[in-house]
Amino acid sequence: MEIQDPRLRSLLRQADRVSESGKRAAAEQLYRQIIEEAPEVAEAWYGLGQVTADPAEQTAAYEKAVALKPDYAPAVRALAQLRGEPVPAWAEAPVVEDEAVEDIPPPKPVEQMATAVSAATDDYELVCYRHPNRTTSLRCYNCGKPICSSCAIKTPVGYSCPDCIREREDIFYNAKPVDYVIAPAIGLVLSLIAGYLVARFALGGGFFTYFIMLFVGGIAGRFIGQFSKQAIGRRRGRYLPQVMVAMLILGTAVWLLPYILLGGLSSLFLFLGPGIFLFVAGGALYAYMK
Repeated sequence: MEIQDPRLRSLLRQADRVSESGKRAAAEQLYRQIIEEAPEVAEAWYGLGQVTADPAEQTAAYEKAVALKPDYAPAVRALAQLRGEPVPAWAEAPVVEDEAVEDIPPPKPVEQMATAVSAATDDYELVCYRHPNRTTSLRCYNCGKPICSSCAIKTPVGYSCPDCIREREDIFYNAKPVDYVIAPAIGLVLSLIAGYLVARFALGGGFFTYFIMLFVGGIAGRFIGQFSKQAIGRRRGRYLPQVMVAMLILGTAVWLLPYILLGGLSSLFLFLGPGIFLFVAGGALYAYMK
């Protein structure tokens, strides 16, 4: 069966080129992707048989290709050779005789060759799976999806897509849903205590107060993070750092709200001490929870 989808046709041609270049693992992945989307394509099964290392799977792939397309000579020939059987005469590879060289047509003009190359290139044109308006020649080495330069993330073994990177990162995140309740609750209580002390002693302070906030902020952020993380068994969550920083800001802002409502914003220096505290404590808390 001929492939109707231009994207799959392009993918099959790319798989053939990768196979011819000797990159069997990458080619196998591309052939499997085609088969998953269009299992009735004999050429994809034949290609899989050419690159797979499992003899049983190789035989099964050739058999599937012949079943789908009985007159597909390369698959018939490969299956017969694999089984040690004689190759049917009609499936034998054509022999190119020396005399045929005289029948080779003269080379095309440069303009025609450029047009042909351009048309062939168009067939292989891919678009980023996240940005359909961006053409690309890059593929994720793991899943084979086309990616543009903005989405490509360089790794020691090649370029990867954001989805694959996220899947690998998920291995390190083992937080349970209840952890997103326990840790923020503890963080909010501790932040309310810290926020009260900051509002009590740091509002409108001088240079010495700002210096103290630099020192105290780091200690407070780390303490809140350490206590909260210990309460959830030191499990890690993808969004726990952001949630905990939000609790810190909320716990401090509650005590600053009366001053804001009373027009305290007219003097921004009044909030410089709490601002320094939130900046330093938030950074320490985020780093510890990450």
